[in-house]
Amino acid sequence: MLALPGNIDFSWTRLATLSLFVQWIVLSSSAFLYLARPFLKRLLTWQSVMMSLLGVQIITLLLTLLSQVVLSPIHFEPDWQQVSRNLLAALIISAMLLRYFYIQYEVNLQQQVIHNARLDSLQANIRPHFLFNSMNIIASLIQVNPEKAEQAVEDLSDLFRASLQNTGQNNSAVVPIQKEIQISESYLRIEQQRLGNRLEVKWQIDELPERLAIPPFTLQPLVENAVYHGIQPLEAGGCITISIDIDHQTVQISVENPMPYTETISKGNQIALNNIRSRLEMLYGSKASLTTDIREHTGSKWFTVQVQYPC
Repeated sequence: MLALPGNIDFSWTRLATLSLFVQWIVLSSSAFLYLARPFLKRLLTWQSVMMSLLGVQIITLLLTLLSQVVLSPIHFEPDWQQVSRNLLAALIISAMLLRYFYIQYEVNLQQQVIHNARLDSLQANIRPHFLFNSMNIIASLIQVNPEKAEQAVEDLSDLFRASLQNTGQNNSAVVPIQKEIQISESYLRIEQQRLGNRLEVKWQIDELPERLAIPPFTLQPLVENAVYHGIQPLEAGGCITISIDIDHQTVQISVENPMPYTETISKGNQIALNNIRSRLEMLYGSKASLTTDIREHTGSKWFTVQVQYPC
């Protein structure tokens, strides 16, 4: 309406007519781009852009001429000034939209690269001294308890196999939650061989759907932080409580552990938490969250981390 010549007065009827006309152009152009996707994907980017713009221009031209025929069926004469005005408006808007979609595509690619890098960082974050301690545990158990030594070797193999899977371009966005639980259990069994009675683990897991998924390396780093920053510094050790349930189509994971009374959240702990928080935000947006809480209870200090994300 604003682009009309100055000698044409404003009219609600004309506004409604123009709105209907623009909607026909938008819907027809969208249908054309959707149907042309298989062909456009095979072209270079600039070729795809040119073909898209050309298609929208042709549709705008045909619909403009058709509207002129409908409005003046008897004395039809093309209004080329209106045609050129519509073509220019369609070209500007189409170019802006294509530019927006291209930037959105680049941002998604960048986010995927960041996600893969953060996952690789978590996968590679098995501490060297954990490996050395595990090997020493296995060596000491070979003569005393061969069965436990064999179990420790299998647990260590499972943990490193999970760390080496889905690297680089093959990173999976999610994995079955049972697999993540098994990795955490393997890790805890190795740490229990090292810490002995100082480490207790309590699992509270409701019945979970078989197809329930979770971002890889979400639970295991939380459990690892609970061991290294909570149980290990305590002379008497303590109990790690891990609970997983579903409430109103939301997966809720909680890891609670005692911690030294004078301790705060360490830098190493924060790096892992921020890493997981960023990956959850990228995958689920505002629907996911990772929160922490430090509370005092019966003369002890407890650290709790809670993860929530949609089913």
